[in-house]
Amino acid sequence: MTTVATKTSTRRANGLGFKKDLKNVTPAIQKTVEKKAEIKEEVKNTKSVETPKVGETKKVEKTIIELPKPVIVPELSLEQKIEKVENLKILIEKREILEDSRKKLNSFVVGSPQFGESIKLTDENDNVFQTSNTEVFTKVIDTIKVTLIEKIKEIEEQINF
Repeated sequence: MTTVATKTSTRRANGLGFKKDLKNVTPAIQKTVEKKAEIKEEVKNTKSVETPKVGETKKVEKTIIELPKPVIVPELSLEQKIEKVENLKILIEKREILEDSRKKLNSFVVGSPQFGESIKLTDENDNVFQTSNTEVFTKVIDTIKVTLIEKIKEIEEQINF
């Protein structure tokens, strides 16, 4: 024998009860119920679309959206094509030189000062600056690496067909 608990409350046709039926409800459940009630109110407050009756005409506004016209690229002459290929070759050569420099720079191993790493800078007047400080050496190498990478990216952006 099974016992079925019945609750005496008024129910709507959709199976939901009224707010007055809720007693001792947790705040989370109460918020959910309130949200559902707000949604139902919003649905009730929306305006319905009027459909024209038979024989009745309505004025309809049309919005015309103009699409941008495609850009027509003129075909290059033979001389222009050759010039573009030559420019691309120059850019590719510059990129390869920068890549080689970056690879050589990556091969430097910075150790302690007793290993004898040094940087020597000479200007056009034969003025010389030389240092073997490991921190200076490391920072100079890192700065050169960053600059090389930026230049490589700039050249790669310029390479287009």
